Amino acid sequence: MSDFPRIQSPSSINTYKQCPRKYFYQYVLRLATKPSIHLVRGKIAHSVLEDFFKLDIKNISEKNYDFEFKVILHELLSKHWNEAKEEFKKLNLGEADVTFYLEETKQMIQFWLLEFLKNLTKQAKTKSFIDAFKELTPKTEMYFCSEKYGVQGYVDAILKNNEGVKIIDYKTSKRDHLSPAYKLQLAIYALLYDEKYGCLPDKVGIHFLRYCENSFDVNQDLLDLAKKECEMVHKKTSSKEITDYPKTISFLCKWRTGQCDFYNKCQKE
Repeated sequence: MSDFPRIQSPSSINTYKQCPRKYFYQYVLRLATKPSIHLVRGKIAHSVLEDFFKLDIKNISEKNYDFEFKVILHELLSKHWNEAKEEFKKLNLGEADVTFYLEETKQMIQFWLLEFLKNLTKQAKTKSFIDAFKELTPKTEMYFCSEKYGVQGYVDAILKNNEGVKIIDYKTSKRDHLSPAYKLQLAIYALLYDEKYGCLPDKVGIHFLRYCENSFDVNQDLLDLAKKECEMVHKKTSSKEITDYPKTISFLCKWRTGQCDFYNKCQKE
């Protein structure tokens, strides 16, 4: 059993750093959060890519693989999109809005495929088509949990080949900016990987599906950052008193098209 009052995650740690009061509502009181099109769409995109790498590559034509991959990805997107119909209903979006996000997601997946095909073609110059695909196939949705640091997380993809080990997280963000929150998330993943396997991954990065992959080397400083932030949040969140979780007033409280899930409650208090 962990000695910590709760096991943290990259998301909970970044929530505390964004606003301690928001953390209190979400992780101490466990108040419900509202569904979001961005969260639903992100989950769908992750599922599509995860299923893509489960393909039996032996059934793919080496002459028309680019076309077949495109068709398969579209079919996977349609499948997972349809399976999420009940979640879309909870969002109270109009049909036009749902169609817009679907088309936008298609574009992301298509762009990701173009990047994948470039790498596949490069690998296929020195090995067979099947081996080239296997070389680019990551382990997906791997769960890690550290009782030592009291943190857990699901890693989208871990690619291990002759170039080393690379941890990748997929994002459907509108910007391809490697923010401090993203860097901390990757630092925690590197820490979890190091604890489980006894060695550092060589690289960590974000694959922005609208754009491209942005990765960087892992070093001890990155692990130290993860350790420091995990320790800080555990110390700051041991209390159950609301007064120990001050508000951080920022543009993330309320913006043009929405507001924090706890905005109204926070205003009253």
